[in-house]
Amino acid sequence: MFSAKDIAAYFICKDKNKKIFNFKVININNRTLYEGNLKLNKYLFLSQVLYLAKNNNLLFEDEFVAYDNGPVIKQILTDYAKMTCNNNEVVVSPVIKDFLDKIYVCLENATSEELVEITHEDPEWKKLSSNTYNAPTMNIKSHVDEYKKRYKGILEALSIWSV
Repeated sequence: MFSAKDIAAYFICKDKNKKIFNFKVININNRTLYEGNLKLNKYLFLSQVLYLAKNNNLLFEDEFVAYDNGPVIKQILTDYAKMTCNNNEVVVSPVIKDFLDKIYVCLENATSEELVEITHEDPEWKKLSSNTYNAPTMNIKSHVDEYKKRYKGILEALSIWSV
């Protein structure tokens, strides 16, 4: 199994021009932050729940917390600047590569606001959302059946839903 840092590094390496995972400063929900950091956490969350819905298991072990702008992985949040400077490619199996590449293409034109809106619909985030950095850990495994229903159309559109 991968770590969230592995999957984050994979996505960062795909963004050769730093269009998505950038250092543009934005303000969302009265928080000033790097747009790329926010987007990276959204990519990770959506990859995790889509993978969970498809395979009934997690893509990576790291846990999300219910932060005010949606689910985040604390280590990704704090290590974002270091991670974007490191261009180490991550080797993944062809199946995982195909899955992540499709997620990347699906989300690459989404705005920060759209990604926040999508993750703010998550049932576990809604239950636990907090304004503090010490936000509670999310148990996304408890919502696998809802993710299967919620994201079925996306999974089918990405041609990754198993028949």
